[in-house]
Amino acid sequence: MFMAFWQVQKLTREINALERQEMVIRTRLNHYQKYAGRLGGSNYYTRAHDISGLSAELIPRASMFAQFSDMASSANAGQQLQMMKASGMIPILNNPIMQQQYEMSAFYQFKQQSEKALKQQEIDAMNEIEAEIQQELNTIEGQLKTKRAMLESCQQLMSSQVEKFVPKFGLG
Repeated sequence: MFMAFWQVQKLTREINALERQEMVIRTRLNHYQKYAGRLGGSNYYTRAHDISGLSAELIPRASMFAQFSDMASSANAGQQLQMMKASGMIPILNNPIMQQQYEMSAFYQFKQQSEKALKQQEIDAMNEIEAEIQQELNTIEGQLKTKRAMLESCQQLMSSQVEKFVPKFGLG
């Protein structure tokens, strides 16, 4: 009987530890999903308010991505604009102000396209990480299910053993 009691206590502690671990993993998964959702939902992910509210784990990644995507998309847009100029695809206008506005408009369109592609790459990376976290979560849930079944079995065994030792006082 004492072995069953000891086993129930041990399994209860293990289940509690697994439940805490499950909660931490779920929170982490939620943070990654929130970050990926923000990437997919905003036009520009380079503003400070877009990374506020993220977990401490993701803030460095988000700010580095914001800096990288801004620099890389600007460089890409500049290259595309120069290629368009060199190939004669951008018309030469008589008005220098109109020329500058036309080129800036083309630059920002190229930049948005580049940022969109970079964001999609980051979202894909987040999806891979989310899949790994989900696998970890599934493993914990499987362990919890097994431990809970073992606990129930031990509790039933302990209950049946207790019934054997309960005095009947001549009543049964």
